[in-house]
Amino acid sequence: MQLLRIAPHRLYFFSGMLAILVMFGWWGYRLPALSAGGLQTHAMLMPLGFFPLFILGFTFTAGPKWLAMPDEKRGFVLAGASYLTGVAAQVVADISGLSWTGLAGSVLMLLAWLGVTLRWAGICGSSAVKDRWHGWVLLSGMMHGAVALFTMMLVRAGLPQYTLLTTALAVFGFLLPVFLNVCHRMLPFFSQNVVQPYQMWKPYWLLATWVACCELIVIGEGFALPVMTAGGAAGLCLSSMIALYRWQSYRCLNNRLLAMLHYAFVWLPVSAVLLLAQASGLHTGSAAVHGFALGLMGTMLIGFVSRVSFGHSGRPLQAPDWLWLVYWSAHFAVALRVLASLLQLTALMHLSLALWIVCLLVWGVKLLPVYLFPRADGKAG
Repeated sequence: MQLLRIAPHRLYFFSGMLAILVMFGWWGYRLPALSAGGLQTHAMLMPLGFFPLFILGFTFTAGPKWLAMPDEKRGFVLAGASYLTGVAAQVVADISGLSWTGLAGSVLMLLAWLGVTLRWAGICGSSAVKDRWHGWVLLSGMMHGAVALFTMMLVRAGLPQYTLLTTALAVFGFLLPVFLNVCHRMLPFFSQNVVQPYQMWKPYWLLATWVACCELIVIGEGFALPVMTAGGAAGLCLSSMIALYRWQSYRCLNNRLLAMLHYAFVWLPVSAVLLLAQASGLHTGSAAVHGFALGLMGTMLIGFVSRVSFGHSGRPLQAPDWLWLVYWSAHFAVALRVLASLLQLTALMHLSLALWIVCLLVWGVKLLPVYLFPRADGKAG
């Protein structure tokens, strides 16, 4: 366990892996009842339960390099352990009905997140690098995450009217901008390393468009203003299709690890169309939000976390057959979940969840040992 203290990605990815297994296992236990309270908790806790831990693993591993700053290793054990404990308290509260446990868990999650957000703000502010846009956008997303955790705390304190705003902030104000920010920086970079010749394309107007569209959706979804949601969704759809074309995704599919990122990004225009349809009055259920959360971010998470884990453990940057199968099974599970919402078929929802649990168990069994043992190449880290 001492190796978890060596590098931020070890502890945060290890904690995130435990959290994602707990969260999906919890939802597998709760789904058959389909109570209103359980659905509200699911809508808040799923996006805030495990994604933030993986984001911290990537942020404090790659982020300092973006800003030419020393690696940040202070206090990440306390932050990761505190956040994971808060998530566990939330699950216990939902199963046991002890409301004070949920409130205590949300307070613990908020305090841990405020600590790492302030630390990242300090890194961004201290950097002498001129181009800090990706660092600032990441900070903005983390601040939205802090507000989402605060409103979740209000819900746990007995103010359920903040549930919708919490989900909107978590998915569209926090997670989506952070994922798009990383895609904007890393997909062209990774593609250039694999595809030759390749012209990198990452204009800042594209990043600004994505951030602005996400803000529109937060306002539209959080305050029931479908016109705002429609505007943001339309902007995401058009800009993401331009990005797929300019990134030459069709040339990036021979390398599995790279293809995983490009195929995951395809869920962005698909989910945006579903959200636009929802805002236009069509009955799509939760198809759009699951397209974003499970399709874009869920499959992208598998790709990015696997890539970072292999690279920082001294293993080859190649996707083995088991990972390729897990990845495409996850895509199939997302498609089932989207169809379950569109067709209102509960059986597909259960099937999707079961497939996700199997995928995550295999992924966890394969990757958890990576964080607990020394690097395969004998190097430090």
